[in-house]
Amino acid sequence: MQARDIIIVGGSASGFTAALAARVLYKEKSILLLKKEDKTLIPCGIPYLAATIESCDKNLMPYSLLTSQGVEVVIDEVVDIDRNSKIVITASGNSYKYEKLILATGSLPFIPPSIEGTNLKNVFLVYKRYEEIEALKKALRDANKIVIIGGGFIGVELADDLSNIEKDVTIVEMLPHCLLQNMDEEFAIKAEEELRKRGIKIITDKTVKRIYGKERAEGVELEDGEKIPADVVVISTGYRPNVELAKKIGLRIGDYGVLVDEFMRTSDLDIFAVGDIAEKKFFLTGKPAPVLLASAACQEARVAVANLYGAKVGRKVSGQIGVFSTKIGDLTLACAGITESLAKKENIEYIVGRAKVANRHPANLPGATEIELKLIFLRDETLIGAQASGRCNEVAELINAIAIAIQNKMKIGEIITMSYGTHPKLTASPVMYPVVVAALDAYRQL
Repeated sequence: MQARDIIIVGGSASGFTAALAARVLYKEKSILLLKKEDKTLIPCGIPYLAATIESCDKNLMPYSLLTSQGVEVVIDEVVDIDRNSKIVITASGNSYKYEKLILATGSLPFIPPSIEGTNLKNVFLVYKRYEEIEALKKALRDANKIVIIGGGFIGVELADDLSNIEKDVTIVEMLPHCLLQNMDEEFAIKAEEELRKRGIKIITDKTVKRIYGKERAEGVELEDGEKIPADVVVISTGYRPNVELAKKIGLRIGDYGVLVDEFMRTSDLDIFAVGDIAEKKFFLTGKPAPVLLASAACQEARVAVANLYGAKVGRKVSGQIGVFSTKIGDLTLACAGITESLAKKENIEYIVGRAKVANRHPANLPGATEIELKLIFLRDETLIGAQASGRCNEVAELINAIAIAIQNKMKIGEIITMSYGTHPKLTASPVMYPVVVAALDAYRQL
């Protein structure tokens, strides 16, 4: 029997962040991170292994950063936990006693049960494990025709990256547009237009009935009977929390993940759950929200660690905003919080403010381009959502700044009177600053 103060189960973004934060906050504590695989991929880089990133070995979590600071990292699978004795049991037969335990077991790809033929060769799910992604990468580079089932962020990013090596790629999305789960139609259409410019075929409003072929995939058949030939089929239809261990040890499970409070504590107050396995609530509605993002996982990991030895009011997750960004070609799209379509669905009374401004001033400076911004406010002037696009990387950081405003429930008046800095080569004009312009546009509708 070995004893450690803090044990973390899982080695991806949330587990890694928890270990790093624990070492910073609790210098005197012994910290053990247990992970199943030797090599852990950086999850956000996986779609770019198709063409941009040369090999999986160049997309690995830097565990030397932890071990160099005294965090013990052990490659072993946790198979059981004795909550009464506070003992973790591993596949190799080792046992570790803990004071505090953090579960960060992540998520697994979802396979739609309605699709036949998912067991054929050359049908791939987008796992986060090294061996599976190595096999997927090789198959994609060897293939000519590729069908991607699912037009969410991973499907879109994978298709975009494959366009760099001139593959024949088709996306099949069951919704009217790609990315429609997180963006309003006008921004989703922009994404699709950019994909088509890059040679990607897009089929929307249709579902896949089956993947056909004898032993290996030869294509997909849609619900209307249309067949699309393919050498490789990638199923990218979302993820589900990997809660099997949590269920086995009797932790409370919610609609889809491990139930946690705002301090990331489970039904066992000495066990915390973070990242994809933790059930999240949407910040405005309080409804369960499957926001499976590395950024959200890291946020939760830091909150959990801060509360390991006593919950602190100022360190909590009150609800997930959901902040996303992506890049297709040179077009950046980003969003945070409530979309207009979701506001309508939830019968939320809202107003919209819009801005289309150059990201430099004057607008004829070299490299200047237009940023489009959409802000969504409650009728009481509280900011609840934003979407932005532009052919510049700063759109992603713009949405991060706006997410802070959403988190802090900023009002239209506070945004109109906010302080900001500008420079001709770095920002939009001080008289046409995008967030302020969009807030003014909403203000005139009050």
